[in-house]
Amino acid sequence: MTTFSKILLPIDFTECSLAVLPHAKLLKEKFDADIYLLYNMPGPEQYNGLALESDWYVNYGDALKKGAEGALKNFIAQNMQGFEPRKADIRIGEVVAETTMYADEKEIDLIITASHGCHTTENRLYGSVAEGISRASGCPVLIVHP
Repeated sequence: MTTFSKILLPIDFTECSLAVLPHAKLLKEKFDADIYLLYNMPGPEQYNGLALESDWYVNYGDALKKGAEGALKNFIAQNMQGFEPRKADIRIGEVVAETTMYADEKEIDLIITASHGCHTTENRLYGSVAEGISRASGCPVLIVHP
């Protein structure tokens, strides 16, 4: 029988992030698994082509990360009572790459993600984040349709 001891929930703070929580809670209880929570912030690559001074992004990035840390703590406090994550982290960079690297580093057994979160033109053109994670991941991925 397949067991999962480490489950990763990549979140983006949308309603879709909430949709995965009942599934994560059920599997955490069934397998006595640890939950890992990951929020991935956009990195400086989103500003390619703009003439910005290098220190601008450092200050901006620090402020964004500090805000994301608060949002992550609030998300856990408001939505994960009784099944708090073992670890909650923030990464900066491209979502699919950072999520799959994190999963490899933490030896994650299962990733649970929503079928869609933020709808952007880029996602429509290049495919969904969930699909990218599913293709790139070295472990099973459960995609929940909210």
